[in-house]
Amino acid sequence: MSVNEFYGVHSTLVNDAIAISSKWRTTMDVNELTHKKLEGLRDGVSRIDLVAIGKAAREMVRAAEISLGAQVNRRFIVCGEESASIEPFDQDVRTGEHPVPGSGSLAAGSDLVAFLDANETADGTIFLVSGGASSLCTLPIEPLELEDLRELWDAVVNVGADITTYNKIRAATSRIAGGAILRHVRSVWSQSLIMVDNVGAGAPWVGSALTYDYAPGAREVASLISALRLEGTALGVKLLKASEFRAQSLMGDIHVRHENNVLADSKLLLRNVADHARGSGYKVLDMGSQVQGDVGAIAREWGREVQRFRQFNGRLCIVGTGEVTVEVVGTGRGGRCQEFAWRMAEQLRDIDRETVFVASSSDGRDFIEGVGGGWVDTHTFVQSEAQGMNWLDIVRANDSHRALAALDQLLPGAHTGWNLCDIYLALL
Repeated sequence: MSVNEFYGVHSTLVNDAIAISSKWRTTMDVNELTHKKLEGLRDGVSRIDLVAIGKAAREMVRAAEISLGAQVNRRFIVCGEESASIEPFDQDVRTGEHPVPGSGSLAAGSDLVAFLDANETADGTIFLVSGGASSLCTLPIEPLELEDLRELWDAVVNVGADITTYNKIRAATSRIAGGAILRHVRSVWSQSLIMVDNVGAGAPWVGSALTYDYAPGAREVASLISALRLEGTALGVKLLKASEFRAQSLMGDIHVRHENNVLADSKLLLRNVADHARGSGYKVLDMGSQVQGDVGAIAREWGREVQRFRQFNGRLCIVGTGEVTVEVVGTGRGGRCQEFAWRMAEQLRDIDRETVFVASSSDGRDFIEGVGGGWVDTHTFVQSEAQGMNWLDIVRANDSHRALAALDQLLPGAHTGWNLCDIYLALL
């Protein structure tokens, strides 16, 4: 299927922007990346257990199986419903919930511990970790319960907290995250291949530091609770108590010989997108692989860059990867990419040159199922007003999905098998 057939027919510039933001999927190969990382394990090791957790779990475990062949001993896979629906279930696959943990996530956490504790034959254990792991597979410590995890998610969204703060508080109150799971590994050695979706803290905080040792003190935990504005609340008291119980349970040492490795990250994604832009005839302005911060502030920064280069003589692509944060104060619907795109509509309205901005999620889901992001151009602001929409009202309501849907400027989404932050680009 061509890009135009999938996304619809638009102007050449819009089609270019959408194509450049999505073409990386045809050139980045998880099998090749995994093979390179596991090449040294094919000699001298006969039995390896695979533990794959996250949005890209199926793709990562399949790649590892291709590389290791008969060396694979047992498998334990936890993925989301979108991934699970791609092919039939088998006995090795558990399905968790995302972004808010559910009963499937709790069951997966318990099963993970049981799987590792039951090892009697494997020489080594390979963890294949991708974004979403800490929601899809979770096991909180008492007195936390499932409803508390939902309330914690609401608190994170309401204050617009960054993902690392969220991951740290989850790790500090978990029986498996923050390296706790390594205390259940019975093989002689283990290693992790990590698909990084955390733009700020990197690999150590994918999956709430699943295979990185994290033992925060009471003062650090209190600071995290304060950052989420939960101090003095019933949930805040529970989180603090759970962290105290966890600290006691982690007194024992980790005996397995473990190594963490990055499989792919937003830097790799940025290089691929930038290369496709150059191949399409655009000069590239690289905004980096750590585009992060409040979505309003980032939109204004990108708006200034577009203004600065509006007289550039030639075709220009301003590109970056990362993860903006959105403080949700309204009752509308949207996602990070949709919100960023809508914010950019105002920034582009006075540009006296045809310009398009695209924000696209690399995992194929921008919070809402079936939506991968959104795009705007120099006409979006005026067109929205002509349809009776007020740009600022949409911002205040966090209702970017409704606005972009009305303008037919949503990007359709589908499971990609990757999770490497978001792609942001402006074409002039």
